Amino acid sequence: MTITLEELAFRLNDHVTDEGTSFDALLMDNGVLEVVCSNNDEFPLHLAQTDTQLLAVTPLFNVSEVIPNEVDNLNKVLLQLAPAVPLSAFGLQDDTYILFGAMALGTSFEIIVHELEVQAENTIDVLEAIQSLLA
Repeated sequence: MTITLEELAFRLNDHVTDEGTSFDALLMDNGVLEVVCSNNDEFPLHLAQTDTQLLAVTPLFNVSEVIPNEVDNLNKVLLQLAPAVPLSAFGLQDDTYILFGAMALGTSFEIIVHELEVQAENTIDVLEAIQSLLA
């Protein structure tokens, strides 16, 4: 059974994980579900539903925030980090670096919660690893 973004928001707002993570989820006017995880409240996740999957995107930083002449080095470091970042991948949308993951529409609520919690944790880990490359 496929969970709608509206239902997901309702269930997330009433859920606390075994690790103590709580969620603040709000369905935006553009149809995107914004989720703030208590284990990383500075970087909200944006969830969008397509015909085949649920996408979770976390905007990290803009290209303009990278130290001049370090973009190539940053890209290399991100590629090297990628295998060590479970359930997430790196991307570039316009001029914004993102961390993202995708789940099948039929993914259970418990697995969605786990993946959101991990992605929020991964955001912190990635930003710590590349901090020296940001202005």
